[in-house]
Amino acid sequence: MSNRDWSLVFFTTLAQWSVGIVLWLSWPVVHNQDLSTVYETGLNLDNPVLLALIFIGSATLSSFLHLGNPANAPKALNNLSGSWLSREILAIGIFTISLAITLVAGWISGDPGYLKYLMVLTSLSGLVLLVTMIRIYVMPTIPAWNSWHTPVSFVSTSLALGLLTLLLLNAGNSIDIANHILRIFWVSLSTILLLEIGSGFVHQKKLAGMGPGMDTPVFEKGLFYRISLFRMVILVLACLLSLVIAFKPDLLPLNSHVPWIALIFVLVLAQELMGRLLFYSSYFRLGV
Repeated sequence: MSNRDWSLVFFTTLAQWSVGIVLWLSWPVVHNQDLSTVYETGLNLDNPVLLALIFIGSATLSSFLHLGNPANAPKALNNLSGSWLSREILAIGIFTISLAITLVAGWISGDPGYLKYLMVLTSLSGLVLLVTMIRIYVMPTIPAWNSWHTPVSFVSTSLALGLLTLLLLNAGNSIDIANHILRIFWVSLSTILLLEIGSGFVHQKKLAGMGPGMDTPVFEKGLFYRISLFRMVILVLACLLSLVIAFKPDLLPLNSHVPWIALIFVLVLAQELMGRLLFYSSYFRLGV
């Protein structure tokens, strides 16, 4: 993996994180819940819309580090009909503008009524962005990426980080949410992490079974394997903790939920970054 690929690790993770926040935030909006009773809606870091905008903005900036000449970035839009990269850039622009409009409209008007329509539009643009990111990397000439694991990885990163962000904001603001909704959120998080564990093990086994070649990375031993194993340990720990909160909430005192959620958040974010590092490190191309 080249040094410039580090920018893609942060770009894809931050962009998917931003989309995940919006997707989970759309749930209460679609169900006609006033977000101002659950989250900050002003120019405040406790506002998830602002966080999503910061993350997609940071992702866009980090992507410029991957370009040989950032000044040529606008030219990437010249091939929308045949390039998923061009479509991704357009999707980022639409998603970012939608987020900015949602933030400003809510900050100025203070009326939650606008959110149902703006959040649905922003969610749809976020889904389009997620699809374009997946299509860029599912390539027949790159065996390690050309599998079901790529969309599973990108979608699970988005959903896990987005959900944990909202749970952490809820806990930090001491907002009362119905227990059955919290249970759904924690069970959803546990399910996402279980899916990541299963897909991670299966994908690692597939990589280890690939025949060695001149340009093929070593997957079954060495640094790649150790990072993969360490990531699985962190992922299993985060999943077990989320299951405890989901099914045995009485074991954790209410006033200790914030540090526990923060711990799970750190564990999940760390393993997501390691997973994305492994993703780009697994690159090798067939043919010329």
